[in-house]
Amino acid sequence: MTNADLPEGMSSDAQTTWPSRELIESYLGGTHEMFAWRPGEIVEIDGDAAQAAARAYRDVLGQYASGVTVVTTVLDGVPVGMTCQSFTSVSLDPPLVAFLPMKTSRAFAAIRMSRRFCVNFLAAEQADVSNTFASLADDKFADITWQPTSNGMPLIDGTVGWVDCTVQDVHEAGDHYLVIGRVEDLGHGDAENPLLFHRGRYRTAD
Repeated sequence: MTNADLPEGMSSDAQTTWPSRELIESYLGGTHEMFAWRPGEIVEIDGDAAQAAARAYRDVLGQYASGVTVVTTVLDGVPVGMTCQSFTSVSLDPPLVAFLPMKTSRAFAAIRMSRRFCVNFLAAEQADVSNTFASLADDKFADITWQPTSNGMPLIDGTVGWVDCTVQDVHEAGDHYLVIGRVEDLGHGDAENPLLFHRGRYRTAD
């Protein structure tokens, strides 16, 4: 390290007296890696063994292709949304669906308070929409065209389908919540081909 590389305010002999990386990591509890699990889901993994296990878990589970959704709500008049790959139907009678947001999700905190949400099934041409709602942007709806459902939830234009729900149950599931929603309304979108996610990449049904 040259003097030009030193952070402002650090003396030139700091490198010779600075603790080794191994010693620093022993105090911190090991190495840390910000691990991308799903679109919009970043998890901090601590330690080489845990990182290797997480990569293997992601690589194997990534063989399972899924659709991509954006789950939306409105809280205090402000639209909120999050990209969600982990969505599934649960029951026909009564009509129930489920999705699994991270416990740290700010969007889900809004959904939990509003007790309503709409799941938008993204179309093949909407990878940019998925990326927008997976980002940390302050106003994710700035360039999104949408209409309110009968319950006032944001229904994004150009999807392949949607379900409008009320929150029925929320269960803890590791670092996620399992959210059960009761379907109040649903419909087809204008698009035909869904956006898929497989092996860490967006795909289409073509």
